[in-house]
Amino acid sequence: MHDWTLVSLAFDWKDACVTLTLLNPNSETVSLKAENVVRLFVPKRNDWGRSVSVNGVMGPTQQADGTETLQIEMQSGDIIEIAAGSFVLPLRTG
Repeated sequence: MHDWTLVSLAFDWKDACVTLTLLNPNSETVSLKAENVVRLFVPKRNDWGRSVSVNGVMGPTQQADGTETLQIEMQSGDIIEIAAGSFVLPLRTG
């Protein structure tokens, strides 16, 4: 997902779902979904400068408590972290 563009991030509190809307290298809109979210951390410090592009994705990684953790490192240096019951990931094209 390197160089994909993060367009938006929405947290449906009632349903405990997070949806990230991204543009892939073909400028197609794709979604990454997290279901049964228990933790969401979205810093916006821009330590490496302002950017809307993804640098890399780590996970999902199974945790001892049964959740999975996904980290999205932005090219700004910020790391978005989501802990959830499950993830639905877009196809990694391009």
